[in-house]
Amino acid sequence: MFQSFSKCAVRSMPSIGFAKLNEQREEAGLQTFANPRNATAGTLKLLDPKEVAKRPLEFLAHGLGDHQGAEMESEKDFHQLLDSFGIRRNAPLWDTDSLEGILKAIRELDEKRHHLGHGTDGAVLKVVDFGQRETLGFTSRAPRWAAAFKYPPEQKETLLKAITIQVGRTGVLTPVAELAPVLVSGTTVSRATLHNQEEIERKDVRIGDTVLIEKAGEIIPSIVKVITSKRPDSTQPYHLPSVLNHQCPSCHGPIESEVGFVAWRCTSFACPAQAVTRIKHFSQRKALDLDGLGESVAVKLVETGLASSPLDLFTLTESDLADLMLDPAKSDNGVAISKERRFGEKRAVTLLASIQKAKNDMPLARWLFAMGISHIGESSAKELARLHEHLSDLPSSPIISDLAGLPDFEELSKSKRKKENHPRLAEFQIDDSLGPVAGQNLLSFFRSEAGQTVLTKLSDLGIDPASENFAPRPQTEASDEFPFVGKTFVITGTLSQARPHFKKLIEEKGGKVSGSISAKTDFLLAGESAGSKRTKAESLNVTILDEEGFNQMIGK
Repeated sequence: MFQSFSKCAVRSMPSIGFAKLNEQREEAGLQTFANPRNATAGTLKLLDPKEVAKRPLEFLAHGLGDHQGAEMESEKDFHQLLDSFGIRRNAPLWDTDSLEGILKAIRELDEKRHHLGHGTDGAVLKVVDFGQRETLGFTSRAPRWAAAFKYPPEQKETLLKAITIQVGRTGVLTPVAELAPVLVSGTTVSRATLHNQEEIERKDVRIGDTVLIEKAGEIIPSIVKVITSKRPDSTQPYHLPSVLNHQCPSCHGPIESEVGFVAWRCTSFACPAQAVTRIKHFSQRKALDLDGLGESVAVKLVETGLASSPLDLFTLTESDLADLMLDPAKSDNGVAISKERRFGEKRAVTLLASIQKAKNDMPLARWLFAMGISHIGESSAKELARLHEHLSDLPSSPIISDLAGLPDFEELSKSKRKKENHPRLAEFQIDDSLGPVAGQNLLSFFRSEAGQTVLTKLSDLGIDPASENFAPRPQTEASDEFPFVGKTFVITGTLSQARPHFKKLIEEKGGKVSGSISAKTDFLLAGESAGSKRTKAESLNVTILDEEGFNQMIGK
């Protein structure tokens, strides 16, 4: 018996799923998998079952191990049993009793294997009869009754005519080789991913080169190497940021490569290529909390052209939203469990009310976080809001300019924290959540073409969010109004309300909230099940408050 043999054996990853998984990894700036076998084996070694569930695995039965129950005399009996249970099995199969038949089957499979739906790079020849298998037995590593045949990957030479840059939904810039079309493994290939700048440099890929290509895992076209002997004298090394003039090709916003990542990424809030991702972030609970705007709605707003950036949400009408047709809901395995559905008037009114609230009432810190500027998280957004009264104050802020001019903290010893010694910054007592890198990214954004477009659009919409914690020169001494000046709190355990509620109260009274207990902690606000933090606080003689004691301190 002769059968096709998937690299993944009983652990299978469909070609479409494998390609999609690599796209997602490339979007996130992660290393892509070389083939389905590596992807599947790596998936099954993951310790987090939730992560495993996200991978597109399928089960294909191709062999029988130790078993009890039904008597089976041959591989054919095993296949009949699988079919009766509805278990998918490896296919196609050939039955033959001659060398000529084996060679013919190998040639036929070589033609069919590119259209099976899963990566197949070889075949297995098996003895059908189980009794004969038992007689033949095993070596220390493999059965004597089976032999594997592996096809060499088909490789072709072609010309690399150009390199284009794709902007992914998360802003990752992916260089793509534009090739002279060539037939490889059954399909015409005219493009191949170059992954990132590091890969381009490693293979020394240049426009005008003759390159050798194959399909990685028999699926994804890739450049194996450059044929340097055929390289024209006029070719030049390719450097992605220089070619792009450090601007995103989609929106002309600034691009950056974060420390520890090989990918270059567009950081612009208004990048149309990132519309869905940006709108989702803009709408989340910690940002502007737009009720009813989930991923499916964001996708449809972008697909229908109603929104190409988050600020387009403020021009939507009730009829725009009510008539929006959403895709059918799907189960975890991708099967549709409902019909296409209309967003509807009631949900439209709810979402529009949230959008209006964001426009009129959401504080500056929430807006800054919602804009998704690189290195501006919740803490740094709140610190920026403490230092600036309105969003319109930030582009020309001397504080941001001074921050951007400082050396990165990572290059300084802790004894040389320059903010404390800076002639203008010292008086603001800026928190460590806001440093030189954040300052530089803010300046780059506000000075870029994309940033200027955002500022103009905000002005046209009449949006200029105000700070709710504006206090650029913090209190240095405690008072009746600010009793917690100079005091550090840690919050733990179960309290009557969520921790952000108590954090806000403490900060409004001049205090700071830390995530860990240390000798510098002044108070531990402890609810039920306080655990190890309470134990550590007791060992360090930190004052422990219950909720009643805390309320007395703030006069409630």
